[in-house]
Order: sequence, then C-alpha cells, then structure tokens
Amino acid sequence: MKSKALHPNDLLVRCLALQRGNYWVAMCIDLDLTVQSSTAVQARKLLKAQIASYVADAVSVDEEHASYLLQRKAPLRYILLYHLIKLVNATKRRQSYEATMPMVPVGA
Repeated sequence: MKSKALHPNDLLVRCLALQRGNYWVAMCIDLDLTVQSSTAVQARKLLKAQIASYVADAVSVDEEHASYLLQRKAPLRYILLYHLIKLVNATKRRQSYEATMPMVPVGA
C-alpha cells in the first residue's frame, strides 16, 4: 500500500517565539528552523513560510534526503524551553485566588 504524499499543510510542528531585546525570534523545534523579526506576529508569519518552503523542498527537490531533513530536531535546551512554556501556559488556566467575605453574626 502506497502512503499518501506529505504536503506542507499536513505537517504539525511545535514552535515557540521569544522576545530578545527589540526583536522576536520564532523557532520550530521539530525542524530546527529559526527566524527573526521586529514583531511576534511577523516572526510567526516568516516561520510559517519558512517551514512550508523547507518541507516542500525536502519532499520534492531533495527527496533523497527528505527523511533526514524532516526529522531534524532543535538542540535539547530549546525543546525543554518549548515544554516549559507550554506547561506555564497550561497552568494559567488554573488560578488560585482569595476573596473577602463579610462576617455576619449568626442570627443577626
């Protein structure tokens, strides 16, 4: 059975964006790709375009090495950073809080 051809829009990759001074760095930890821009939105757009181009080239132009190119991983420190950011973002959905309650005497 022949497998379906990989299309850049079918690929799910893990990415993160970090502010570094006056610019943003966006990186794909699954393909070890990185871009830089002045805004987070632009960095994400540039990274998305770079991923699409990279995958398209890997599966067509450099088909012989596609398996290697599509399994390239970022350094471990960035993979761990991605998971740390994901964990912190997940914990933001659970918040503790304190609320003041008026003390009313019983039977008042």
